[in-house]
Amino acid sequence: MGWTATPPGEYQIKAAYLLNFARYVEWPAARLSSGATLRLCVLGRDPFGGALAGLEGRLVNGHEVKVRQMDSIEPAVDCHLVFVADSEERRVGPILRGLAAHGVLTVSDIDGFAEAGGGIGLVVEDSRVRFDINQAALLRDGLRASSQLLRLGRNVIGLKAP
Repeated sequence: MGWTATPPGEYQIKAAYLLNFARYVEWPAARLSSGATLRLCVLGRDPFGGALAGLEGRLVNGHEVKVRQMDSIEPAVDCHLVFVADSEERRVGPILRGLAAHGVLTVSDIDGFAEAGGGIGLVVEDSRVRFDINQAALLRDGLRASSQLLRLGRNVIGLKAP
Protein backbone atom coordinates (compact mmCIF):
# COMPACT_ATOMS: atom_id res chain seq x y z
CA MET A 1 0.00 0.00 0.00
CA GLY A 2 1.46 3.31 -1.09
CA TRP A 3 0.83 6.77 0.23
CA THR A 4 -0.47 8.08 -3.07
CA ALA A 5 -3.88 9.65 -2.77
CA THR A 6 -6.54 8.30 -5.07
CA PRO A 7 -7.41 10.90 -7.66
CA PRO A 8 -10.63 12.71 -6.81
CA GLY A 9 -13.71 11.24 -8.41
CA GLU A 10 -15.62 13.07 -11.10
CA TYR A 11 -18.31 14.27 -8.70
CA GLN A 12 -15.77 15.48 -6.12
CA ILE A 13 -14.32 17.65 -8.89
CA LYS A 14 -17.80 18.79 -9.91
CA ALA A 15 -18.60 19.67 -6.27
CA ALA A 16 -15.47 21.85 -6.19
CA TYR A 17 -16.63 23.50 -9.43
CA LEU A 18 -19.99 24.35 -7.82
CA LEU A 19 -18.19 26.13 -4.99
CA ASN A 20 -16.06 28.06 -7.48
CA PHE A 21 -19.10 29.00 -9.58
CA ALA A 22 -20.66 30.43 -6.41
CA ARG A 23 -17.45 32.42 -5.87
CA TYR A 24 -17.28 33.88 -9.37
CA VAL A 25 -20.95 34.64 -10.02
CA GLU A 26 -22.55 37.75 -8.57
CA TRP A 27 -26.19 37.72 -7.45
CA PRO A 28 -28.26 40.90 -7.15
CA ALA A 29 -28.10 42.29 -3.59
CA ALA A 30 -31.87 41.86 -3.27
CA ARG A 31 -31.41 38.14 -3.96
CA LEU A 32 -28.32 37.50 -1.82
CA SER A 33 -27.85 40.22 0.75
CA SER A 34 -24.62 40.77 2.63
CA GLY A 35 -23.96 37.96 5.12
CA ALA A 36 -26.98 35.90 3.98
CA THR A 37 -26.74 32.12 3.66
CA LEU A 38 -25.93 30.85 0.16
CA ARG A 39 -28.25 27.94 -0.57
CA LEU A 40 -26.76 25.31 -2.90
CA CYS A 41 -29.36 22.74 -3.89
CA VAL A 42 -29.44 19.48 -5.83
CA LEU A 43 -32.66 18.94 -7.74
CA GLY A 44 -33.30 15.25 -8.36
CA ARG A 45 -31.27 12.17 -7.43
CA ASP A 46 -28.01 13.33 -5.82
CA PRO A 47 -25.06 12.01 -7.86
CA PHE A 48 -22.41 13.52 -5.57
CA GLY A 49 -22.22 10.62 -3.11
CA GLY A 50 -21.42 12.80 -0.11
CA ALA A 51 -18.98 15.10 -1.94
CA LEU A 52 -21.27 18.08 -1.28
CA ALA A 53 -21.24 17.48 2.48
CA GLY A 54 -17.75 18.98 2.52
CA LEU A 55 -19.18 22.26 1.18
CA GLU A 56 -21.67 22.64 4.06
CA GLY A 57 -20.69 25.58 6.26
CA ARG A 58 -17.90 26.79 3.92
CA LEU A 59 -17.70 30.53 3.35
CA VAL A 60 -18.06 31.99 -0.13
CA ASN A 61 -17.57 35.76 -0.32
CA GLY A 62 -18.85 36.11 3.26
CA HIS A 63 -21.84 33.78 2.73
CA GLU A 64 -22.13 30.50 4.60
CA VAL A 65 -22.98 27.62 2.25
CA LYS A 66 -25.96 25.39 3.06
CA VAL A 67 -26.50 22.29 0.93
CA ARG A 68 -30.04 20.99 0.35
CA GLN A 69 -31.63 18.17 -1.62
CA MET A 70 -34.82 19.04 -3.55
CA ASP A 71 -37.25 16.90 -5.44
CA SER A 72 -39.45 19.61 -6.95
CA ILE A 73 -39.09 23.02 -8.57
CA GLU A 74 -41.14 25.05 -6.06
CA PRO A 75 -38.71 24.91 -3.10
CA ALA A 76 -35.72 25.16 -5.47
CA VAL A 77 -36.78 28.75 -6.29
CA ASP A 78 -35.41 29.70 -2.84
CA CYS A 79 -31.95 28.34 -3.73
CA HIS A 80 -29.13 30.46 -5.14
CA LEU A 81 -27.42 27.67 -7.06
CA VAL A 82 -29.33 24.61 -8.26
CA PHE A 83 -27.55 21.57 -9.65
CA VAL A 84 -30.03 19.75 -11.90
CA ALA A 85 -29.23 16.03 -11.61
CA ASP A 86 -29.36 13.80 -14.67
CA SER A 87 -32.36 12.03 -13.12
CA GLU A 88 -34.28 15.17 -14.19
CA GLU A 89 -33.18 15.08 -17.85
CA ARG A 90 -36.73 14.64 -19.14
CA ARG A 91 -37.90 17.67 -17.12
CA VAL A 92 -35.13 20.14 -18.03
CA GLY A 93 -37.46 22.45 -20.01
CA PRO A 94 -40.07 22.86 -17.24
CA ILE A 95 -37.33 23.13 -14.58
CA LEU A 96 -35.52 25.93 -16.42
CA ARG A 97 -38.81 27.75 -17.09
CA GLY A 98 -39.78 27.36 -13.42
CA LEU A 99 -36.48 28.75 -12.14
CA ALA A 100 -36.07 31.50 -14.78
CA ALA A 101 -36.09 35.10 -13.56
CA HIS A 102 -35.71 34.02 -9.90
CA GLY A 103 -31.99 34.77 -9.65
CA VAL A 104 -31.05 31.09 -9.53
CA LEU A 105 -27.77 29.89 -11.04
CA THR A 106 -28.61 26.59 -12.74
CA VAL A 107 -25.81 24.07 -13.26
CA SER A 108 -25.98 20.53 -14.67
CA ASP A 109 -23.98 17.84 -16.40
CA ILE A 110 -26.94 16.84 -18.59
CA ASP A 111 -25.83 16.92 -22.25
CA GLY A 112 -26.64 20.24 -23.92
CA PHE A 113 -27.76 21.89 -20.66
CA ALA A 114 -26.28 25.34 -21.35
CA GLU A 115 -27.55 25.25 -24.95
CA ALA A 116 -31.03 24.40 -23.62
CA GLY A 117 -31.05 27.60 -21.52
CA GLY A 118 -29.30 26.46 -18.34
CA GLY A 119 -26.70 28.75 -16.75
CA ILE A 120 -23.64 26.48 -16.69
CA GLY A 121 -23.26 23.05 -18.27
CA LEU A 122 -20.54 20.72 -17.00
CA VAL A 123 -18.93 18.48 -19.61
CA VAL A 124 -16.24 15.84 -19.39
CA GLU A 125 -13.81 16.26 -22.27
CA ASP A 126 -10.54 14.31 -22.57
CA SER A 127 -11.10 12.98 -19.00
CA ARG A 128 -11.25 16.55 -17.66
CA VAL A 129 -14.25 18.40 -16.29
CA ARG A 130 -14.90 21.56 -18.33
CA PHE A 131 -17.89 23.87 -18.53
CA ASP A 132 -19.98 25.91 -20.93
CA ILE A 133 -21.58 29.17 -19.78
CA ASN A 134 -24.86 30.51 -21.12
CA GLN A 135 -24.22 34.23 -20.66
CA ALA A 136 -27.69 35.16 -21.95
CA ALA A 137 -29.35 32.89 -19.34
CA LEU A 138 -27.24 34.39 -16.54
CA LEU A 139 -28.11 37.94 -17.55
CA ARG A 140 -31.80 37.01 -17.89
CA ASP A 141 -31.70 35.85 -14.27
CA GLY A 142 -29.87 38.97 -13.03
CA LEU A 143 -26.57 37.11 -12.47
CA ARG A 144 -23.10 38.29 -13.47
CA ALA A 145 -20.26 35.89 -14.20
CA SER A 146 -16.81 37.33 -13.51
CA SER A 147 -14.48 37.82 -16.46
CA GLN A 148 -12.20 35.11 -14.98
CA LEU A 149 -15.06 32.59 -15.07
CA LEU A 150 -15.96 33.57 -18.64
CA ARG A 151 -12.34 33.11 -19.71
CA LEU A 152 -12.19 29.62 -18.13
CA GLY A 153 -15.38 28.44 -19.83
CA ARG A 154 -14.97 26.06 -22.75
CA ASN A 155 -17.76 27.86 -24.62
CA VAL A 156 -19.66 31.05 -23.80
CA ILE A 157 -23.11 30.91 -25.31
CA GLY A 158 -25.34 33.90 -25.91
CA LEU A 159 -24.03 37.40 -25.47
CA LYS A 160 -20.37 37.99 -25.95
CA ALA A 161 -18.41 39.39 -23.02
CA PRO A 162 -17.46 43.08 -23.52
